[in-house]
Amino acid sequence: MADSSRKMGDQAELLAIQYLQKHNYEIIETNFVASKWGEVDIIAKKDGVTIFFEVKYRTGTSHGSAVETFSRTKKQRFLFAVRWYCMRQKLREESIRVDFIAIQKMLANHRLTHFKNVEMG
Repeated sequence: MADSSRKMGDQAELLAIQYLQKHNYEIIETNFVASKWGEVDIIAKKDGVTIFFEVKYRTGTSHGSAVETFSRTKKQRFLFAVRWYCMRQKLREESIRVDFIAIQKMLANHRLTHFKNVEMG
């Protein structure tokens, strides 16, 4: 089960990367892990801003839609990883942004929703 979940997550991240590249984002890093406390799915740059992406994928809605899955706990862990990355790379808060990409499997395709500048508080 964990392997299939990881495989679906990898496919979702690939869809997100393709979307971002189509919209002129430069992919810097994927699956950045800040110890056991957090991970960033995609780190990209556009117009001089470093953007940190959380990507969520859902095939159904029995456990909530993809949009609903960025929970408070997940945000805290994600924000820890963002701060860790910024500290290591000496990035200023004014030069970063946090975005969320939700991918929902539909009958014949996927619905990708990109939320820019997500409030992390």
